[in-house]
Amino acid sequence: MPDHWIKWGFYERYAENSSDPNERIRVQRYRCRITRRTFSLLPDSLLPYHYASTTHLLQWLYAMLAKGEATSALARRVGLLRETLRGLKRRFLKAVGSLRLPGRPAALSPPEFLKTLARMASSAVETLFRGWKELQPKHSVAGIYPR
Repeated sequence: MPDHWIKWGFYERYAENSSDPNERIRVQRYRCRITRRTFSLLPDSLLPYHYASTTHLLQWLYAMLAKGEATSALARRVGLLRETLRGLKRRFLKAVGSLRLPGRPAALSPPEFLKTLARMASSAVETLFRGWKELQPKHSVAGIYPR
């Protein structure tokens, strides 16, 4: 942790957990002495503005875009509102053009991007998303928001 970051309290947020869907975790907040702004660092398994884990978000996107599963069928299967999945899909489609995978000079189509991610080792995907999160911690492309 850099010397110019000061611990600045905590906030609580829901974090999906298979044993307790209502689990709340404490997230450390920091204040930067240089920029005089506060921020927080989420655990690697969570993305900004999402209750579900990164793994589940990618599985849902894969089902909709790579496998062609209907949004309404997926929503029933996983117990979510259709609009939740539609919003996730809409934000991903908007952001995927600015995402680059290692060894790929150009953006991939959304289905190809997800299929390529699925073929990667989980540790490689974790490292990739951690890097994206560190580049843009607030409105992270890893949080499936465009730059």
